[in-house]
Amino acid sequence: MTISFHGVKRKLFLAVAAAVLVAAIFFLISAAGAERGIPGAQNSDRINFLTKCGWQVEQEPLSVRDVAIPATFSKVYQNYNKLNEQAGFDLKKVAGKTCKQYVYRVKNYTGKEEVHATLLIYKGKIVGGDISTAALDGFMKPICRR
Repeated sequence: MTISFHGVKRKLFLAVAAAVLVAAIFFLISAAGAERGIPGAQNSDRINFLTKCGWQVEQEPLSVRDVAIPATFSKVYQNYNKLNEQAGFDLKKVAGKTCKQYVYRVKNYTGKEEVHATLLIYKGKIVGGDISTAALDGFMKPICRR
């Protein structure tokens, strides 16, 4: 009696090929989703995002300005990026670019006055942000948690 491994090898090869194909499709779908990003071009997009993060903000931003993200991150920017990574963002993707910064007054942060929600927008997509206050005992936190 002879045992043929050709059939077993072929099935193993097909199983591995199928797994690789599934992984490639998953990667492509994930990459396409990341490229689409979170809409932030319109004020309503930004308000919607902040609301989903649990923040009630005034309808109009306190300030809007251009912010240059440095190509090489200082220790401060490395720490700020770590904070953004907690919310699912990565500012390294916009290093060396200029983003639009929108600052909103947060109305529902308990225990602190003058809390601000800051959003960074690049090509109409939200790419970062934070919740902060400039008080002496102030803080800076991720805009939301993943």
